[in-house]
Amino acid sequence: MGTSPDVGADERYGEAMAALRSGDFARAESALAHIVRADPTNAVAHADLGVLLRRRGLPEAAVACYRRALALCPDRAGTLSNLGNALRELGRLAEAEAVLARAVALEPDGVGFRYNLALLLRDRRRTEEALAMMEALLEREPDNAEIAWDIALTRLYLDDFRRGFAGYEARERLPRMPRRDFPGERWRGDAVAGRTVLLVSEQGFGDALQFARFVPFLARRGARVVLECLPELGALFATLPGLAAIVPKGAPPPPYDVWAPMASLPHLLGIAWTDLPGPCPYLSAPPGPRLLPPAPGTRLTAGLVWAGKTIPRDRSWPLETLLPLLADPSIAWVSLQHGPRGSDLVRLGADRLVADAAPALGSFADTAALMTQLDLIVTIDTATAHLAGALGRPTYVLLRYVSDWRWGNERDDSPWYPTLRLFRQSDPDDFAGPVARIAQALAAPG
Repeated sequence: MGTSPDVGADERYGEAMAALRSGDFARAESALAHIVRADPTNAVAHADLGVLLRRRGLPEAAVACYRRALALCPDRAGTLSNLGNALRELGRLAEAEAVLARAVALEPDGVGFRYNLALLLRDRRRTEEALAMMEALLEREPDNAEIAWDIALTRLYLDDFRRGFAGYEARERLPRMPRRDFPGERWRGDAVAGRTVLLVSEQGFGDALQFARFVPFLARRGARVVLECLPELGALFATLPGLAAIVPKGAPPPPYDVWAPMASLPHLLGIAWTDLPGPCPYLSAPPGPRLLPPAPGTRLTAGLVWAGKTIPRDRSWPLETLLPLLADPSIAWVSLQHGPRGSDLVRLGADRLVADAAPALGSFADTAALMTQLDLIVTIDTATAHLAGALGRPTYVLLRYVSDWRWGNERDDSPWYPTLRLFRQSDPDDFAGPVARIAQALAAPG
């Protein structure tokens, strides 16, 4: 049993709310935890503590808090919706749908509750239903950038590229998206022949690798293209056809006539389904590290990446479930895994069967150089997949049940990259099925 509180529950709750307003989330969480231990019947404190725990990346603990709150007040739509969001984050989609639908039934006019349910329906691959719900919500709140953004992503899931990429511009109205403005005229898609266009870096590695394909499209319109990019991509992007110059992100650019974010290119160029994939490969590997020659009896040399970003959704795969792929002695495996998850090899003893190339990989150019020496890449990391696809390398992409719009929801190929094959989970807990299908593909002749 805990000790008696030294201050009243109301005062402690006021302390928590004051801490929240000041951005001191740790102090707010501590105060709320004190309240729920001292007064386990306080439904509001349980619910608020759940919000903070989920914000800290602890959705399982958040679920426990929400369930405590609902045991005390079962008809609070806000708590139900928060519980649904946490369950969605955990991949427990059927449970999430049930509680989100109940929140909507309790408060049918709540835009936020319907929006959360629509996102869940999209995760459950009921994409048309989700889109219809979002469009109705946007009619009620036409200035809501979050809804407009998710409508755009949902249209991209449906391969409606023209409207999807037009709506993709809503990202610039999202508070969480850093907006970068440059001096001079912003390019809006008009004639660019004879003009210098500065393309501005704005998102991560995967986005940059994917949208770099449009630099040659722009150059063919007569533009002189200057590309700002993250330093890690500079040597690789120097191989792009039609590129006049590269600027490291944040460095002063050379003189230009107009500028545009690189992720706006599909919209500004009017890209449709029929324009993809375009010339592919569109990147080349600069000289880099070399693999040892394959040993006698090696039929295939394959690269492996099993972990990517974990937020906003987990894009990693348990290496344990991939170990059956190592059973074939005619396949030589090479780890291209970066970061702390590379230690999984040693933890599982797989370092005895897989060559670790990570020490030789100082840049994307180094990784590209190794990819050109591999017969195949197997990856769940999307930046690796984009790089391999841009190089035209044969690649098997593992996809979690809820995947990014770039990979759609159903198909096993990619309109973006002809050399990619997609291996999807049949449900959020299915880690064995895609691996078994990859093993079958690896065993197939040819």
